Amino acid sequence: MERSDGRSVSHEVLEAYRYRAVELYQKGKSVQEISFFFGIHRGSVSLWIKIWRESGKSALKSRKALGPEPKLNKEDKKKIIFWLRKSAMGFGFETPLWDCKRVQTIIRKELNKSISISNLWENLRRWNLTPQKPEKEALEKNPKAVRKWLKEEWPKIEKHRRRWQAMLYFQDESGVSLIPVLGKTWAKKGKTPKIKVTGNKGGFCVTSAISPAGRMVFRIENHTIHAEDHIDFLKQIMKQHPYRKIIVVEDNAKPHIAKEVKDFVRNNKNKIAVYYLPTYSPDLNPDEKVWKYLKNVKLKAHQARNKKEFKPLIKSKMMSIQRKPNTIKSFFIGTYVM
Repeated sequence: MERSDGRSVSHEVLEAYRYRAVELYQKGKSVQEISFFFGIHRGSVSLWIKIWRESGKSALKSRKALGPEPKLNKEDKKKIIFWLRKSAMGFGFETPLWDCKRVQTIIRKELNKSISISNLWENLRRWNLTPQKPEKEALEKNPKAVRKWLKEEWPKIEKHRRRWQAMLYFQDESGVSLIPVLGKTWAKKGKTPKIKVTGNKGGFCVTSAISPAGRMVFRIENHTIHAEDHIDFLKQIMKQHPYRKIIVVEDNAKPHIAKEVKDFVRNNKNKIAVYYLPTYSPDLNPDEKVWKYLKNVKLKAHQARNKKEFKPLIKSKMMSIQRKPNTIKSFFIGTYVM
């Protein structure tokens, strides 16, 4: 009779065979007899008896197969995650972004290991890493100036606000293009859907100012903002709070720092104060989130075909944000302001 080595038998049954084989052996049965009784090769039975003698009965318990040793171990994981926190340019690549091909190349170079793209992808996903679209940060941004502003200027603004019991606003402008941002939609795999939108160019310049209290002021211009427009907007904010003093925090755009604007603020110094953010630091301005929300949520895949249709659409969407104080407050969550 042809006997098996046990590999065709389930783990549970094989474990029972091993325990029973030891019991029979202890009762005086020979390896040959046990082998015949179970239909298992005598070499396997001999190995069971040897394991039992050397390590005891518990060593006969079935264990889950460990499988092949992973190509990337825990130390490799730590190194790779550390690399991905840095710019790819620091490793000799032309641009700062990491893709699987670049990670594969650096693994081969630094760890002397070869791994397929599909295997690498699975490892990265298992390590809770995902491909993401990074946020832009200006090359000209000065981190030291930002740290200094947060340490020195922001406390001064807060102190001024408390002394005045003022309304605090963060102000910014943005161009809003007639050509919309397209989001994602469900469709059959491999069949990319098409969404009809206008091909006409054009747009508007929208100015907004938001407060941690959940207030928003905005206006829409047909042209690029000039100093006179900015003064009109500051007046608009003041008009919203006739009995309150106003503090505005904004960037160093030319219309903001124009002589006419500074003269206006100086002439109304008992009513309004303006502070400026460090250059190239839009991440310090919570009002930037208004534009992301407007373009990527409110105006996503809009169907306006020309500027005549587009302006009232922008106005209605900005007003819908204006009517939601909690949404406006959410733009400040996680920032230095709150």
